[in-house]
Amino acid sequence: MFTFLRRLIMFVFGVVLLLDVALPTRTEPLRVDRHTSNNAGARIDTSYALHFVGGQLGSCSVGYAAYTKLKDGDAVVVQSTKLLKNCLRITQDEVVVESNRYWKLFALFGACALILGASGWIKSTEERGVQLF
Repeated sequence: MFTFLRRLIMFVFGVVLLLDVALPTRTEPLRVDRHTSNNAGARIDTSYALHFVGGQLGSCSVGYAAYTKLKDGDAVVVQSTKLLKNCLRITQDEVVVESNRYWKLFALFGACALILGASGWIKSTEERGVQLF
């Protein structure tokens, strides 16, 4: 029963990822509302986010360069996926500030892995009868 439920969930997530890639992207003009950062100890572990107003997208995780370049109140154009609302590109005055170039490749790879795992082509160690510990 647990195996069936796990495979069903993997299949659903795989289909959602495929739909996110297949649907056209959304491009909307937004305004930067505020900046947030979470420091998990060292500077390397810090995550940065920009929060927006004026559209359907609420926030985006960005790199340090985009975090410092954009100020509160700046007008930007954000391209994102429709289903999972992943930020793909942030531009300001036709200049790309942040870009996620390989999102489609990673999403397709993840979707294929999930669907293959759900169909039984990729088996877990439990299904193969291998005991690790």
